Amino acid sequence: MDIGPLYLQHKDTLHRVAASVLREVGLQDEKEDVVLEAILSVMKSPPTDEIRNWEAFLVRVVKNKAYDRIRAADVGHFGRALDMEQDDHANPGEDAVADTDEKLDQARVGAHVWDSMAVLNERERQVVREIIQKQRSQGEVADELGVSRPRVNQILKAALLKLREELVRKGVTR
Repeated sequence: MDIGPLYLQHKDTLHRVAASVLREVGLQDEKEDVVLEAILSVMKSPPTDEIRNWEAFLVRVVKNKAYDRIRAADVGHFGRALDMEQDDHANPGEDAVADTDEKLDQARVGAHVWDSMAVLNERERQVVREIIQKQRSQGEVADELGVSRPRVNQILKAALLKLREELVRKGVTR
């Protein structure tokens, strides 16, 4: 399979897709690397099924590589896990495209949440990280901080309210 003509035909779209995914987390300068990784991946493991829409297939591969780059940079680790399966041989149906778009939206929200943590003070960030990210109990966190469980609950509620207000201000959520 000669991927060269396909790359030349769709390169502008692939670079725009990579830039749009990576821009949300400040990694847009890595778009060329992501597109190159995607093309090399297809060359190394060409699809075994007939591809009816090469542009859609290549866009999906580029998005997957962009997600990999985001995970590697640990930018979106505070958001929901991007647990999509890495199957370059899958037939890119409408479900795969919709699922990929949903995962992209989750990565964007996670990245915004991560950036928005700057509005919190150190204690609030610590409580949010321990309870939400690490899924520890409020009792454990209270013991570690030397405060009461109700105080940890107050800190958590205040922090989540600040985060919500910041995300609304950024237009990420309502």
